[in-house]
Amino acid sequence: MRRQHYIKLLAFLTAGALVLGACGGDDNKDETSGSGSGSAATKVDTVSSGKLTVCSDTPYEPFEFQKDGKDVGYDIDILRAIATDNKLDLEVKDLPFDGILGSLAAGDCDVVGSAVTITDDRAKQVDFSEPYFDADQSLLVKAADKDKYAKLTDLTGQTIGVQSSTTGETYAKDHKPQGATIKSFDDATGLFGAIASGQIAAILQDFPVNAYRATQDDSVVVTETFPTGEQYGFAVKKGNSDMLGLINDGLTSLKDSGKFDDIYATYFGEKK
Repeated sequence: MRRQHYIKLLAFLTAGALVLGACGGDDNKDETSGSGSGSAATKVDTVSSGKLTVCSDTPYEPFEFQKDGKDVGYDIDILRAIATDNKLDLEVKDLPFDGILGSLAAGDCDVVGSAVTITDDRAKQVDFSEPYFDADQSLLVKAADKDKYAKLTDLTGQTIGVQSSTTGETYAKDHKPQGATIKSFDDATGLFGAIASGQIAAILQDFPVNAYRATQDDSVVVTETFPTGEQYGFAVKKGNSDMLGLINDGLTSLKDSGKFDDIYATYFGEKK
């Protein structure tokens, strides 16, 4: 990461009223230090001995993506720190967001860390950790179209891209202008490719993801944000109180030690 991008993003996030509140090597594995499942440090059963296995839809910068063959990102760094504190290795499984909670229920992973917005419907399927990030929705367009599509209402008759099974998709369907078409994609890579090729006129998705993209790519800009009060949480299998406790206790420990703020600063600059 280049530091000037973080500084630029911080200004962007502040302007957009973003508030903090709350994948690995070639084998999809990033090793820290650790012993087996149920060690003296954890005493929590995991799906794979000695590992904290995370289901995540990557890439979804800046929350989960790969850099130099290693899984990184805001979500991943937080979960890696929690794993390390519990003497577990971190393993990331890259899965499509659509159905990722079902993979958790099927026992494919211990936790979902994938910028998952806490909703009542999702809370019927999984248990959520304490919120760790506040996020709204936003509109991303080509820089050349920033005046033409300054508002969502300007996209009458146009095609708006969203990611499948996300709150952005729901918001777009509920608020689309007359004659607009909503086109769903499996992941953020498909979305950004579609706007670059002209398949869609705009992307409606989580503000921090669109804002981060705009700091990395001068050909696109965020023209509008939509306050929704959304919060991200880590998801664990319904009824898995031990794993939920490990995650929540880990978040508390990171905040108390200052590591939580350090991870935030890595991707968004210093908190104000």
